Amino acid sequence: MNELGPFQAMWRAWDEVDDELKAKPLAHFERSVAIQFEELRDHLAAGDREAAVREAVDVVSIGLNCLRWLGLDPAQVAEAAQSRTTNRMQGRAREILDKYERLHGI
Repeated sequence: MNELGPFQAMWRAWDEVDDELKAKPLAHFERSVAIQFEELRDHLAAGDREAAVREAVDVVSIGLNCLRWLGLDPAQVAEAAQSRTTNRMQGRAREILDKYERLHGI
């Protein structure tokens, strides 16, 4: 099965620690993402785009692991991603960007 396309191998890589991931608090994922963005920023500052790309991929991995933590399997992740894209993002990118600028100053 390849529900997650190019991300399926990433999902499988974490199968060996599935139980440990599911036992982590939400703060684990929040801090992990923050660390990856700190590292991404450092790599960009050093002019190392390839290393920055690796850190961005790590952010995707953390997102997948958070979905695992929420109890989803790959098919459910794929369905949730498609639904969210269709119902929230498609045709609304400008609106979303404007909202984040207005509410959060970013």
